[in-house]
Amino acid sequence: MRIYRFFSQRQTVSAEPGQATRVRKKGILVPERFPSTRLSASAPLDRLDEDPATTPVVGPRAARTALSFELIPPRHDADTALLDTLIAGLAEYNPDYVSVTSSRRSDWLEGTAGLISRIAETTDLKPIAHLACTAGTRGELAGWIRALIDAGVRGFLALRGDLPDGVAQLPEGYLQHATDLLNLIVEVQEEQAFRLAAGKLALSVACYPSGHAESKNADMDLDVLLAKQRLGADFAITQLFFEAEDYLSFVEKSRLAGVRIPLIPGIMPMTSLRRVERMGVLSGIKVPECVTRRLSAASSPEEEYEIGMEMTADLTRAVLEAGTGGLHIYTHNNLAVTRDLLSRINI
Repeated sequence: MRIYRFFSQRQTVSAEPGQATRVRKKGILVPERFPSTRLSASAPLDRLDEDPATTPVVGPRAARTALSFELIPPRHDADTALLDTLIAGLAEYNPDYVSVTSSRRSDWLEGTAGLISRIAETTDLKPIAHLACTAGTRGELAGWIRALIDAGVRGFLALRGDLPDGVAQLPEGYLQHATDLLNLIVEVQEEQAFRLAAGKLALSVACYPSGHAESKNADMDLDVLLAKQRLGADFAITQLFFEAEDYLSFVEKSRLAGVRIPLIPGIMPMTSLRRVERMGVLSGIKVPECVTRRLSAASSPEEEYEIGMEMTADLTRAVLEAGTGGLHIYTHNNLAVTRDLLSRINI
């Protein structure tokens, strides 16, 4: 397995008396002993051991792999019974939390709140809610945050959300960025301080190992992630990725840029070429040719499923063996597929 190290040539530069020694990196003088002054994609650390607070990318595997699942609210009454079976089955794995999505097809946060209430009332699972800027105005989102806290939520995944086709930005009155939404959640949290005295809301955000579809470059993605961290994000969940190298490289670069929060790999079971290609389009990620080639070679749906699931298992093993301490599984509400994947990786 490749271990990513992005070291650059360093040249020590003498400093004025009383100042920290500096180094020249890419023509820029930066403090040698004060790495916090250059925590950004444009001026990263050169080595992980420069700053003792830096979390290592690779190392011994945790004794217990942290585990979480994504659930989708039911769209029809007939789906509710299936979800009860799904929730009960996932609870057997004692996940650290489950995230519940929101979308236009599930009446935005109506469906999210309903499923979270059901989870809170019938299980001991810890639900966190997806919250997107696209779901409403600032005032409407503030109301939803309060309602979701009432429903049992103790954490949020703050997202900008996908813009409709042909739309460059959200309407007036809407929050434009996930960072704006983080600020709003913190504001409501302070308002609800007495209710949350036993522990603050968990704040999670998204990150993009293969790059955000709207980003100009990878440095922009890292600087946005750093901004989310500064605003109080506790951890980040990655968008799906198809090759372990994408995730490991992203984590390494993030650590060198100053990201300290956990970067939890989001794993999507590759059950078919159709599923993979659709998710690639929805997420704005180009599916690697090696993935489509292997899935296209299948002579039957059963063989296609087996090839895809083994590729998913290989991907998951690779990130775990590199020292990653947790996984977030995009279940697509399919208990059998989720169980199959976890069995293949011995969880």
